[in-house]
Amino acid sequence: MQRREFIKGTILATAVLAADKVFAGKYESPGSTTLNQLTNRESPSVLEQKHVPAVEVPQKVEAGSWFDVKVKVGFMKEHPSSPGHWITEIKLLVNGTEVANTEFKKGGVTSSYASFRIRLEKASTVEAVEHCNLHGTWISDSVQVKVA
Repeated sequence: MQRREFIKGTILATAVLAADKVFAGKYESPGSTTLNQLTNRESPSVLEQKHVPAVEVPQKVEAGSWFDVKVKVGFMKEHPSSPGHWITEIKLLVNGTEVANTEFKKGGVTSSYASFRIRLEKASTVEAVEHCNLHGTWISDSVQVKVA
C-alpha cells in the first residue's frame, strides 16, 4: 500500500509542476479584477493562446459609416467552451470606453465569438475584453482604426 501511495503522490507532484509551466502568465483566480493580457507573442502560454481575444476590424473606415468588428476568444486556438468552462461575456472598447457587449448565460452552448456593428467619427483604438468563468478576464491587443 505504501508503494501505491508513493507512486500516486509522485504523479500528482509531477502534474502540478508541469501545469505551472503550461499555465504561466498573469492569471488570477475568478472574481479577480486583474486584466490578463498577452505577455510574449513569440511564446504565448496555453492559457493565453485560448483566452486572449482576437479583434478583426478594417484598417480604414469612412467617418460615420457602419462597419463590423469581429471578436473571437483565443487568438491562436479557439476557446474550448463546455458546460463547466465557457466565456460569460465579451465587451468591445473604443478608446478605452465600453461601447458594446454580449453575455453568454449558459455554458458550452454558444461559440466564444461576437460581432458588433459600430461607426466612428475619428481615428480610434479598438480592444476587446472577455471573461472566462474559470480563467478570469482577458484583454486583446489594441487595434488602430483610421477614419477617412
